[in-house]
Amino acid sequence: NPAGTAFVDGLTLAFNHSQWIADISYQSGVLVYNAGRFGNFSLDYMTANYGSFERTIVDAHAWEGYQSLGDFNIGEYAIGLGYARQITDRFFIGGQTKYAYQKLGTSTIWEYVGSDFEAERNVNNVTDVVAYDFGTYYNSGFKNLCIGMSVQNFANKPIPLNFRFGLAMDINEVFFPNAKNNRLVLACDVMHPRDYAERMVYGLEYQYKEFFALRAGYKANYDTQGLTGGLGLKMEYMNIKLQFDYAFSDMGALGVINQFSIGLGF
Repeated sequence: NPAGTAFVDGLTLAFNHSQWIADISYQSGVLVYNAGRFGNFSLDYMTANYGSFERTIVDAHAWEGYQSLGDFNIGEYAIGLGYARQITDRFFIGGQTKYAYQKLGTSTIWEYVGSDFEAERNVNNVTDVVAYDFGTYYNSGFKNLCIGMSVQNFANKPIPLNFRFGLAMDINEVFFPNAKNNRLVLACDVMHPRDYAERMVYGLEYQYKEFFALRAGYKANYDTQGLTGGLGLKMEYMNIKLQFDYAFSDMGALGVINQFSIGLGF
C-alpha cells in the first residue's frame, strides 16, 4: 500500500531478500524521505534472479531432437517513484509510478525461403511497462482499528491488476487494556486479482515495548502456501534506528521459503 510510507519520519532505507522456490530469489529496497508539510517521497526497486537456463533449438537430425546453444539469463526489474501524504490525523493517501522491464534472452526462429526451411532470424524477447499503484489508510480511533485499501498495477498492458483490502486492530486494548508494554495486533487482508481466485491472509503479531515482535499467519486459498511465521527486532544506536525482520512460509512439498529485511532510519 503506497499510503504506508506516510508514517516514515526523517530518512529511512530498507532492504529485503526473499529466497523463493527452485533457487529463485528476489531482492528489493526502498528509500523514503519525509519532506515535512510537503509529504513523503519514496524511491524503490525490485529485481528477480531465476538462475541460468539452457537455450535450445529443434533439430530432427540430432539424437536428442534439439541443439544446445548454451545458457542464458533472465533480466527482470522494477523501479518505482512514490508519494504519500497525511490528509488528517487519521487519514493517509499514497500513489506510485513504476517502470517494469523483463528480458527473456534471445531465440532463433527458422523460416521458409521459397520451399526450403533454411532462413533463421534472432528475436530479442524484451517487454516493459509503466504501471501505477494507489492506496489509502484510515485509523478509526477505536482500539487502533485501521483500514487499508489499494489498487496495484494499473497499466495499458495486461499485467496482473490487483485490489487489496485490509483490517488491523490492537486486540490487547480489548482483552488486556492495562498491558501497556505489550501489544497484540490481529490483521486480515483480502486480495482480489484480475486473473485468479480471491485470496485471504490472516496475521497475528505480538510486540513487547516496540523492541521485539513475534508473528504468525495463515494464507487461505493458495495452491501450496499455508502457515507463516517470523520475528522482528528494533533498536537505536547513535541516533540511528535499526530494524531487522525475518519471515518464513511453508510451501508444502516445495519446502520452506525464507525472507529477510533490514531497515535504517536517520
